[in-house]
Amino acid sequence: MLRKCFTIFVLLFVVGTYGLSQAKPGGIARQISLGGSNLGIGVVMNPFVVDDPSRILLNPAQQARYRNYFWWNVGGGTLNGLSTGDNGYGNQNVGVSFGIGSKLTLGAILSYDPSAMAQVANTLQGQAPITIGGVTIPAIPSYVPNTNRGAGVTGPQTIPSLGNVFQILAAYNVGTLDLGFAFMYGDASNTTTTNPAPNQSTETEASARMFGFTAGMNLDLGAGSSFGASAGLRLDKAKDIVTINPVVAGQGGEYSASGTEIMVDARLRLRMSNRVNFVPYAGFLNVTAEPTQDAPVNGGAARTDSRKFTTMALGVGAGAEYHTPTVYVAGGVSFQTAQVKMEFSQSTPPSGSTQTFSYTAIPVFNIGAEWWFTDWLAGRGGYYRSPGKANIKGETTAGGTTTTTETSQPIANSAILVGGINPTTYDGLVTLGLGFKFGGFSLDATVSEEALRRGFGLVGAQDNINSFGYITTSYSWD
Repeated sequence: MLRKCFTIFVLLFVVGTYGLSQAKPGGIARQISLGGSNLGIGVVMNPFVVDDPSRILLNPAQQARYRNYFWWNVGGGTLNGLSTGDNGYGNQNVGVSFGIGSKLTLGAILSYDPSAMAQVANTLQGQAPITIGGVTIPAIPSYVPNTNRGAGVTGPQTIPSLGNVFQILAAYNVGTLDLGFAFMYGDASNTTTTNPAPNQSTETEASARMFGFTAGMNLDLGAGSSFGASAGLRLDKAKDIVTINPVVAGQGGEYSASGTEIMVDARLRLRMSNRVNFVPYAGFLNVTAEPTQDAPVNGGAARTDSRKFTTMALGVGAGAEYHTPTVYVAGGVSFQTAQVKMEFSQSTPPSGSTQTFSYTAIPVFNIGAEWWFTDWLAGRGGYYRSPGKANIKGETTAGGTTTTTETSQPIANSAILVGGINPTTYDGLVTLGLGFKFGGFSLDATVSEEALRRGFGLVGAQDNINSFGYITTSYSWD
C-alpha cells in the first residue's frame, strides 16, 4: 500500500510540474555532445551554440535568461566511459538563480574554479617541465633556493589547491539589455604555529587565495539578432612563509607569488533568415605570474633573481546556427593560437633562460547537431578537429654568450587540452549525447562510443565501461 501511494505521489508530482514549468536543457554535457572544445577561455563549449545555460560561467548576464533555475554539473567519465579518477574535466559544480521581481536575478555558483592558481603556485615552487600536446618545455631554474630553511623545510613548500570556491552573481534586465556582474572567491591554507620556549617560535604557512570579478551584457538587437560580451579579472596570490626563532644563519626566508588573469569573450548572432543565424565570436585569455622574495634568508642578501610565467590564448571564428522546431545544428571554423613563456634571470653570476612554446591551429572545426525524437528525448552528435603546429624556442645566456635552440612539429589535436577527452594522439573527435526532459527537470549526458557496439550497460553489457560519460542535470520552476 505504501509503495502504491508513493508511486501515485511521484506521478502526480511529475504531471504537476509539467503543467507548471518547462525544462531548459543544456550545460557542459550538451556542449560536449555538440562538438565542444576548449578554445582557451577555460570552458568546454561549442562556440557557435549561442543559447545555453553553460554560458553563465562566462557571462553573468546570461543568468537573466535562466531565472528560477537550478543546475548540476555531475561530471563523470570521458566519452569512452572510463571514470576512474576522472570527474569530468576535474570539476563538479552547481548553480542556482532566483528571480527577484520582474527585472533582477540573483544567483550563486559553488565549486567552479576556472583560475590559474596552479600555475601561480608552480611559479613560486619552481616550475617543473611542462608537456603540452606531447611536446615538453624544459624546466627553468627554481626561484626559491634549494637550501635548508629551518624546521626541516627544504626548498619551497607545497601550495595547497584552492578550496571553497564560490561565485555570487546578479543580472538585471533593462528593456532589450541584460546586464550582469559576478564576484568570485576561493582560498586554502596550511598553517602551523608553535611557541615552545620564551624565545623560540615556529611558523609555517603555505596558502593560496584568489578573487575576481566578471561583468557582462546581452543586447537584443531585434528581429532575432543579439550581441553578448563579457570581461573578467582574477587576482591570485600564493604564500610560502617559514619563520624560525632563534635566528639561524642560512635559514628562514619568506616567499610569495602573485598572478593576474584577464578573460574577454564576445559573440554576435545575426539573423539571416527564419532558420539561419550567422555567428562570429572571439575569446581571449591572458595569465601572468611572478614570484617575489618577501624576506631574505637569515644573514643573507635579498635575491636579485627574476622569474616570470606568461600564458596567452586566443580563439576567433565564424559559423552559423540552423534551427527548426525539432532540429538544431551549430558549427563553424576558428583560428586558435596559444603561447606559454617562462623567463628567468639572475645577476650573480649573470645568466638567464627563456623557454617559449607557441601553438597555432587553423582551421579548427566545431560542429554539432541536436534533434528531438519526442517531446522528452533528444539525440545529439558532434565533431571536433584541431590540427595545429607547435614551435618550441629556448634561449640560454651564460658568461655573456647566448645559445638558441628552436624546433617545430605538427600536433594532431588541440594543444589547448579538454581534460582527458582530447588525447593528442587523435586527429578528430566524434561525440554523441542524449537529452531527457520531464516537466521542469532535464538530464543531459554524453554517450560512450562503446555503447553502440556492445549495448548499454544498463541493459546487458558484460564489462565495466559506463554507458554515459559527462552528465549535467537541471530543474526550472519559472
